[in-house]
Amino acid sequence: MTTREHITIDVGVSRAAVAPDLWGLFIEDLNDALDGGLNAECVRNGDFEFSAADHDGWHPLTAWYTDPPDTAEVRTDAPLHPDNAHYVRLTGPATLINDGWDSIGTTAGQALWLSFHSRTDGERGGRVAVSIAGDEDDGLAQAEIVVPSGGWHHCQTILTPTADGRGKLRIDIPSGLTVDLDHVCLRPTGADGRPLTFRPDLLHTLKELRPSFIRFPGGCLAHGLGLDNLYHWKTTIGPRHERVHLPNLWGYHQSRQIGYLEYFELCQATGATPVPVVAAGVCCQNYPGGAQAMDDDAMETYIADVLDLIEFANGSLHTPWGEQRAALGHPEPFGLRYLGVGNEDEITDDFRDRYARIEDAVRERHPEICVIGTSGPQLFGRDYDSGWAFARARATAMVDEHGYRNPRWFHQNVNRYATYPPGSQVYVGEYAARSNTVRSALAEAAFMIGLERHPDVVRLASYAPLLARVGHTQWTPDLIYFTATEVLPSASYHVQRMFSGERGTVVHQVTVGGADPEPVTLPTTGSARLRSPGSGIDYTDIVLDGAPHAAVSTGPRGESVELGVIDPSSASLEFTATRQAGSEGFLIELGAAAPGSHLEIHIGGWQNKSTVVLRSDDGITNDDDGPIRWRGVETSVPVDVAVRLDGARVRVWADGELRHDYEQDLRPEHRVVAGASSRTTADGTIEYVIRAVNAHPTPRVASVRLPRPSGSTISEVTTLAGAAPDDGQPFTASPVTPCVNTIIGHGEVELDLPPWSFITAVIRPARDEAR
Repeated sequence: MTTREHITIDVGVSRAAVAPDLWGLFIEDLNDALDGGLNAECVRNGDFEFSAADHDGWHPLTAWYTDPPDTAEVRTDAPLHPDNAHYVRLTGPATLINDGWDSIGTTAGQALWLSFHSRTDGERGGRVAVSIAGDEDDGLAQAEIVVPSGGWHHCQTILTPTADGRGKLRIDIPSGLTVDLDHVCLRPTGADGRPLTFRPDLLHTLKELRPSFIRFPGGCLAHGLGLDNLYHWKTTIGPRHERVHLPNLWGYHQSRQIGYLEYFELCQATGATPVPVVAAGVCCQNYPGGAQAMDDDAMETYIADVLDLIEFANGSLHTPWGEQRAALGHPEPFGLRYLGVGNEDEITDDFRDRYARIEDAVRERHPEICVIGTSGPQLFGRDYDSGWAFARARATAMVDEHGYRNPRWFHQNVNRYATYPPGSQVYVGEYAARSNTVRSALAEAAFMIGLERHPDVVRLASYAPLLARVGHTQWTPDLIYFTATEVLPSASYHVQRMFSGERGTVVHQVTVGGADPEPVTLPTTGSARLRSPGSGIDYTDIVLDGAPHAAVSTGPRGESVELGVIDPSSASLEFTATRQAGSEGFLIELGAAAPGSHLEIHIGGWQNKSTVVLRSDDGITNDDDGPIRWRGVETSVPVDVAVRLDGARVRVWADGELRHDYEQDLRPEHRVVAGASSRTTADGTIEYVIRAVNAHPTPRVASVRLPRPSGSTISEVTTLAGAAPDDGQPFTASPVTPCVNTIIGHGEVELDLPPWSFITAVIRPARDEAR
């Protein structure tokens, strides 16, 4: 029988009001999250606007094919709309076919609304057959559409599938009919028979999170890859076939069918307040050559557009953009209270100048709006320090921090916000413990308890990324995976839901007894290893801990070459590296092999543009220092590298330049963490919301001591437990789901904390006690 350790959770006096908007969502069109995801549209490239600018090899007929082959002619003369320039012409007999995103899912009896714009050449129209066909071309749904004669017409019909399945859309043009087609749409319908904007199962999954806010459209998407790729809100409203399409910086296409109007509608559908993010007058620094800044002349127009966005969201019907909102079906304001300006920007002079102009204009015209600034791409380093200094000097109301770290970091930073100085508050706009394991989800839960403890500092927080279509991802981990017919929430999703589903209104002091933080120490054994995924590298003049070593080589498949045993707290390595083939750099591993703890030093990291030192624990890496921009490794050009490990200190030189000099983080990990809040019901009863994480293999039982003890209590306990810490992976559903049980007790409340678990307990007096 396993022995359970006893701990105490002492709930102290109330100390502050809970941040009312704390838990929200971050939506970016990444991983096909919108087109192919939340967007209910089933047809891929229905506007025929895909191009090589989106992705190598793409073109207007990507995702389409015909029977007989090559019978669709792409044209641009007299288009449906100038911003939707491409359409197709077919002469029957011919069939135009679209597979959707890896097929079109159907549900028996779930009506699908099909529409397109058509134009015929001449005075005769006709009828075209439309269908959803399965893999064997068996008809899952069939109908006919009348195609009128003459210019562009909007045509529509309803397809009602007779069976559950996965298929493709077919549009059959009869013999003798020549027809132009554009803006082909296929959407499920709602109870009122109207086409749906959002995919129902994904919308339901988001509603279950009960978000207080939704941030949109990014992320990096907001400030784009180049000034021409910035996200301009005005080009995303109005009829969908008139919206401006853009290449997505994540390597695919943006139709913007989910634009700013739909974003505000999503906020209404989920009960969330909007947190739009606009570019700060500069594009993403990952643009070749670095960030570009808008010209002074362009800034005046851009600032006016930002002010118009606020008017579109909140303006009365007597304002130009309030009137436009009403014309689009929303006479009531959307209730905008927050506006993000910038995203992970380098804090340059150009950024400071343009950000200040935008913030000043919003403050003057709309003092009721909380402007959210940015502290750069990392939770530490030059941009972080500069971003916070700039924000505090300007008295910016709130600052956006982003951090993708490994689970150890989250356990070390439970109390991160306890020491922040007063002034600008924090929006933790993007965070995730890398990987989709239970270990990562529990680390996030511990960190989130820390966020909830400090409402005077942390006002908003959102996990990122939110959505990812299986087979179409550019980033992991993600909160929710999905296919054409499935929704696959991660363990982290269940953690988020447990926080947002039960909230108090007042946060309490909490003391945990009997569970000390776990120390973090340097590894005592390990080795030095070299790898070069994507390149062939020769290493010469190798000296490890003062001893010469024979020359070695590594290849592009990433196999490691071990140089020898080292003491990770006292080691030195020097060598000359010369790339013979490939386009990437190389890396040095110092310490135990994964999943043991070690350092990874990347010379030519992330597209061969930087140097960076990473820490790997439990098989999950973490940026420890950097990335720092660098010229990169060049073929046939030697690079001299030196590394010194002196206790926690790490130093790295490249060609004689000291690139990294820092101390490893050896703060202890808080693996058993608890938090508490309370709320008062309509009848005056005080309920306590207790959260506890046990990220440890040892089961525990916690005795909860409330500040106002009562006799009998009823506790509704939601527990996420039952899996090993490294269970769970991207593209699959969580290995565990929460279970709920009720505990009736007297006096102290005892809560079971299984190994590797997270619980949320709502404790209230029994009915007699409440009276």
